[in-house]
Amino acid sequence: MNSHEDATYRLKLAKGYLSRAETDAMDGQWDGCLANAQEAVENAGKCVLANFRPVPKAHDVDESIERLLKHGDVPPTVKSKIEARLESFKGMGMDTHVRATYGDEEHYTPPWELIDESESKVGLEKARRAVALAEEIFAEMTGLSTSKSGVPDATDE
Repeated sequence: MNSHEDATYRLKLAKGYLSRAETDAMDGQWDGCLANAQEAVENAGKCVLANFRPVPKAHDVDESIERLLKHGDVPPTVKSKIEARLESFKGMGMDTHVRATYGDEEHYTPPWELIDESESKVGLEKARRAVALAEEIFAEMTGLSTSKSGVPDATDE
């Protein structure tokens, strides 16, 4: 595992998915917006984690981040930033991934009939905060700004 390369890759994914979520929101594609916001949050969390430990193979990252805060060797300034935005990762894991990607399989309701604007906008705001946090943590832990790290801006996809 190369934590710098993993963190760089996860940040690139997070920013790309956030860009897609923003586009979907402008187009009123609420299921796509939420699905992409979920992926942005997941990868932003994995970027944060990659700076300290191996990245889990899971959609839910909030518990891994909480464990990192309790048992990891995290600098106090980084820890306080993560704690302040931990809520951005809550409710944006596997359940959201399944709802936004597959809908309600039990009742045969596709995601575009299930996900509304309100739910999608909540997810999008969480994604914005999670990606901003990942950028801050990446810069602090690597000493690189995201513009100099090979991590493209959302417009560089």
